[in-house]
Amino acid sequence: SGAWNVLYLYLNHKKFEDNCARFPATIKAIEEAFPRHYSHAFFSALTPGSHILKHTGPSNRMLRVWLPLCGMDGFRLRVGKTILRPEAGEAFMWDHSYEHEAWHEGDDTRVVLIVDVWHPDLTDAEVRFLGTLQNCRLRAGRILAEQAAQDAAGAADPEDATHFDIVERARHLLTDDDWWVLRAEADPTASPM
Repeated sequence: SGAWNVLYLYLNHKKFEDNCARFPATIKAIEEAFPRHYSHAFFSALTPGSHILKHTGPSNRMLRVWLPLCGMDGFRLRVGKTILRPEAGEAFMWDHSYEHEAWHEGDDTRVVLIVDVWHPDLTDAEVRFLGTLQNCRLRAGRILAEQAAQDAAGAADPEDATHFDIVERARHLLTDDDWWVLRAEADPTASPM
């Protein structure tokens, strides 16, 4: 019955200029407090009655900083096996790669400023390297999407441009050739018998 929405300030090295212009003090604070921010920052709003289902982040190369702003009554966040009840104005950091989920059973919309930062155990050289890889993947993904749109627009038969064609074209972006293999051991419904 609830809803979740975000207002991006930064996402994947894109600065949302109009949004940033509305929050200049926030942008200044992010840039001063987190010189190694991951270029991923946003306001997250969660209305009463919401449940964000359990999920994990893509890796532990970054940590997630939360600054709860308002609407914390009735809100819970589970990270791994720990359940947190954040307080407005009390920032905390957690590893987004752990399984997490959230519930909001309060009366007011919960708003949190979220800023992702590079993991502090990474050296500056490692951050530059990983940032370059991330930028390359983003550019390659955009090029593939543009090419797929062109192929679909120019295809005589819509069946010529399929999901499988796009996946096959993206195969070289991955680091190994096991991208298509079903990993049954990771599927809790699979049986070794």
